Amino acid sequence: MFHDLSGDRISVGNDAARLAWNETLEAVMAHAAATPEHLARTLAADPKFAMAYAAKGLMLLSLARSELVAAAQDCLRSARAAMAVRPVTPREAAVVEALDLWLTERPRLAALKLESMLSAYPRDVLALKLSHGIRFMLGDQGEMLACLERVAPHFGEGHPLAGFVAGCHAFALEERGYYVRAEHCGRRAVELAPRDAWGRHAVAHVLEMTGRVDEGVAWLEDGRHWSHANNFRFHMTWHLALFRLERGETREVLTLYDEGIRAEQTDDYRDIANGAALLARLDLAGIDVGTRWEELADLAGNRISDGRLVFADLHYAVALLGAGREKAAEAIARSLSQDSLSHASLERREAARSGALAAFGLVAFHERDYGEAARLLGAARGGLLAIGGSHAQRDLFEQAYIESLIRSGAYDRACHVLSARLERRGGNNPFAGRQLARLASSGAGRAAGLAVAAMPLAIAH
Repeated sequence: MFHDLSGDRISVGNDAARLAWNETLEAVMAHAAATPEHLARTLAADPKFAMAYAAKGLMLLSLARSELVAAAQDCLRSARAAMAVRPVTPREAAVVEALDLWLTERPRLAALKLESMLSAYPRDVLALKLSHGIRFMLGDQGEMLACLERVAPHFGEGHPLAGFVAGCHAFALEERGYYVRAEHCGRRAVELAPRDAWGRHAVAHVLEMTGRVDEGVAWLEDGRHWSHANNFRFHMTWHLALFRLERGETREVLTLYDEGIRAEQTDDYRDIANGAALLARLDLAGIDVGTRWEELADLAGNRISDGRLVFADLHYAVALLGAGREKAAEAIARSLSQDSLSHASLERREAARSGALAAFGLVAFHERDYGEAARLLGAARGGLLAIGGSHAQRDLFEQAYIESLIRSGAYDRACHVLSARLERRGGNNPFAGRQLARLASSGAGRAAGLAVAAMPLAIAH
């Protein structure tokens, strides 16, 4: 009988597999680039370890690439074949069943299956991290936090993975707006586990949402804390670029884009989203980004029919529009519209409803039909949580909506949205401050002048 890092029984056949599996668990929690290597060593040491196959399949599905579905199905077959020759624990069986559920277009039930084991095995970090990732992709913020609130108390500071769990807890708190608790939890996470890129990332989110730009730069400037990470390190650089953009350091932002965010020109949807979202913000600010859109659009053009994740689809559309490829972006919008009516996955139907509106809104914005863009992006606004991603990532669509309102002359509505944004963020948001000052200086409305007068001087100016 063997046990993993958390003390839970695992049905591996030898100690070499146990050791490799423990390294896999730590690597998964750390977003380490070495995760596939550790997982491969686990299966090489024990080709009958069912849970390792299931975990691999779930990780493949999280990449939201249509061509990887077949590989995930192979993982499910291998897991079931292994279970036929060796008994497994209930929690291992739950991971296999979760893979089956996601493969049959029921990701929310997959997350629920993983979480169902946490009552009996509250320190099952694999189930915790996998469900955390699925909830994040679905925009299930409440469930994500509820799970962490139940499980986190079981991890004392002496537990080898306590810091990583605290990092997950911090992010769940931040996404629900509990910024003080989230920051405390995130800072504790990186103290306990310096390799916890997710916990450091959670604190960066808090600093962004509370407008603490200089602190954000200081927190992220030293990239050595996530040098071990997989392509998540590009996303960390994206956060640093957002802080520098708020400070008006556009030359530094473009350098971070070229040397960090797109240093490796991959077609992972998360990497494309980083690049497209930053270039779009630069475009909205009137900054020339040169030919950078072309590379992203070439990759996005190959993903038009993927249909695995609405968040990804929308960022492919952003990249295509940035390069002036309206017809390809319109194809994504039409596909989302169709999926909202007839897709087999309830989750995709829900996300595609608002996703289609947002996609058509972005097309209208590109065509300079700002009134229509404002109408469509405004209609999408209340349901975009369902596309997944974080508040910071979805903020691109909020900024495009605000710009549409301003360019279409809907100044009072723009002032209302910006003022509400400031209120949600404790009166400290440089973007909102700049936009309100812009409206007030152009004589666009008394409401803007009143809002600017009510802001802290550091924001108003």
